[in-house]
Order: sequence, then C-alpha cells, then structure tokens
Amino acid sequence: MGELAVRLIAALWHVVGLILLVVLFTEFGIDWLRRLNRCLRLGRSTRPHRTAGADAYRGADWSEPYFDEWHRAVRLAWKPYVGWGQLPYRGEYVTLDERGLRPTPGEREAGPGAVRILCFGGSTMMGMGARDEATIPAVLARRLAELGHPVAVTNLGQLGHNSTQEAIALTQLLKDGAAVDIAVFYDGINEMMCAEQTGAADGIFYQASRRAEFNLLHPDRRGDLFAAALIAVLPRTVRRLRTLTGLPLLGPLPSGRVDLAAIDIAALAQRVVAAYAANVRLVRPLAGAYGFRPLFFWQPVVTTKRVKTADEQSFEAEFTDDVAVRRRLYAAIIEARRQHPDLAAAADAIDLSRLFDECADPVYIDLYHLSEPGNAAVAEAMLPAVAAAVAAVRDSRSR
Repeated sequence: MGELAVRLIAALWHVVGLILLVVLFTEFGIDWLRRLNRCLRLGRSTRPHRTAGADAYRGADWSEPYFDEWHRAVRLAWKPYVGWGQLPYRGEYVTLDERGLRPTPGEREAGPGAVRILCFGGSTMMGMGARDEATIPAVLARRLAELGHPVAVTNLGQLGHNSTQEAIALTQLLKDGAAVDIAVFYDGINEMMCAEQTGAADGIFYQASRRAEFNLLHPDRRGDLFAAALIAVLPRTVRRLRTLTGLPLLGPLPSGRVDLAAIDIAALAQRVVAAYAANVRLVRPLAGAYGFRPLFFWQPVVTTKRVKTADEQSFEAEFTDDVAVRRRLYAAIIEARRQHPDLAAAADAIDLSRLFDECADPVYIDLYHLSEPGNAAVAEAMLPAVAAAVAAVRDSRSR
C-alpha cells in the first residue's frame, strides 16, 4: 500500500510538473523565443514602437531611439489630489527635471521681472513624441523671446491629466505661493478619451482600474491582491482558462470597454463640455483673486482632419471597436464646446479644434499627439493670445 501511494504521488507529480512546464513555457518561453527572433532579424530584442515610424516623422533617425528611451524610462508615481505625476529622468531625448517637468528655454535663467507663464495640459502639452526643445511650451518660450518679451514658461503638462486635475494642480500651486502671471490650459482630447472609456463625463484615465487598485494592500483585500498578482504573472494562462471555462476570472479588475452604441452620444457630449466649462468657471475667479490671466485652448484631434494619410487613418481606428462611434462622439463634444455659452464668445477660451482640418500633410503621430512641426503650429496659433496677455501684464506693471 505504501509503495502504491508513492507511485501515485510520483505520477501526480509528473502530471503536475508537466502542466507547470507548459504554463511556464506559455508565459515566459514564448516571449523569450520572440525576443530571440527579433534579435536575429532586427538586431534588437524589442520591436520598434509603432508610433516611431509614423509618416509625420518623415523618416527622422531619432524617432525610434526616442520611443525606445520613452517607454524604457518615463515613469509615473502617485501624487496627492491629482492622482499621479511624472518622475524625474534625464536622457538623450527626454528630460524630466527634479519636479518631473519638461524643460523650457530660459525658464531657469529668467530674472525677477519676467512674466511667469504656467502651461497646463496632458501628454500633448507635456510633449510626448517631441524632443525637449520642440514641446509646445518650449516653442512658445522661444517665440515670445523673439518678440522681445521677457518670460519664464513652465511646462506643467502631465501624462493623462485632464482639466479637472489641472484645476486642482493650479490650486495647489497657488496655495504654495507659486508666482504666476498667465495660466495656459490646453485640453480636450483627455476629456473625450475618458468619456469614450467610461461612458461618463469628468472621469480619469483607466478609472475602473484605479478603483480596483484602491487599498489593494489592505488585509481585507488579500484575496483580490492574490488574484490580481496571478492575472499579472500568468496573463496568457488566465486568458485560456477564461476561454475554456467561460468564467470571467477577472479578480478585482474591470470587465471591459463601455458600449457607446447604447449611450446617448449627444447627452454625453453635453455633460463632457459642462464639466470642462465648470473647470473654466472655477479658474476664472481664482485668476481674479490671485492676479493672473487664464487662457483656455481646446486642442485638435485626428478624427476631424479631412485629409488623412494612411498612418493617420490607422491611428484614428486604434483602441476602438467602432471608429464611426468614436467620430460621432468626438464631433458631438467639439460642437457642444463651440456652442457652450461660457466658451463660445469668451475671449479667454480659444478653439483650436479646426487647426489641422484642411491640412493634407501628416501631423499626427497617433490619435492625438502631434509631430514637432505640429506642436510648432499649435504654439504659433496660441501665440497671438499669449503674447497679448504678456503685453497686458507688462503694461499693468509699468503703470
């Protein structure tokens, strides 16, 4: 009986061991073989990032190493009130200083008499896809200096932030006594993308995942922690188990995308713009109380571009199962913004959504980020309003 039990245990161990080997190969061996294949074919273990080959880069030799560096090194950390912020990093193409901010020409060297301009936005303001000298705030700083304006421009753009997070970030800076003469906001796409992800207004990126992660280290959520760890370590195996069993096997994670086809697009668009306009109304009295001038720019997106290159057409259809619904949602939000009474006729709210509508050349490197010439065009479109605000600040000081 003892010998039979030993044989059964040995047989069971062989079966379990075989299953374990299959799982380990599925999870790690396939990736190792793919890396080996890329090394043999491409001379590198990772595939060049899709965005690096966008036709808007026109074959630039820096775009591929740029995105290698970006995806290897640019990281986020939790930050009070706003959710997250960028960590410091200094590389060949991307610099994030000790504040986690991209540098701008002349900011550090500006004297006490310089007009202080704070630029808020998401990754488009921060400058994803552009080198340090070609972000929108960097171009603005150079152009204002060329016009003879002594300015200190600070790029406060943060990956994934929307206008609500920016209003909170501005409040925190004012509480800390930050010097600000002009606050420039560049928004739109993150409001639209979050609405597309959640089916609701005024959300943050991957909101359901953030909710699932909350307090995950608390003892009461130990089961969720183990389930999330298993899914993260063995994603292919879990996907196959979902297929075989029909069970969700999601642990604490969200179930998937929102079905926008079942949502009233026009009503959602109105709610998105109402939330954005509310943030504008919150900032305006802050400007009066703290003595700065706000400017609110609504940004362009590839869906409204009438002549799209092949790459731009593919970018428009990324990360969606229904590009037509995406177009309708974005168009409805843009139109609602154009008609909103607090925005349509306001001198401090400038609509740049049409900026590239008639442009035949490639300017987008994905759904919403722009090439360096695209950033320069946006900065040039901002320049008259920003320069007028700088002139007004200088005039008020002289009086």
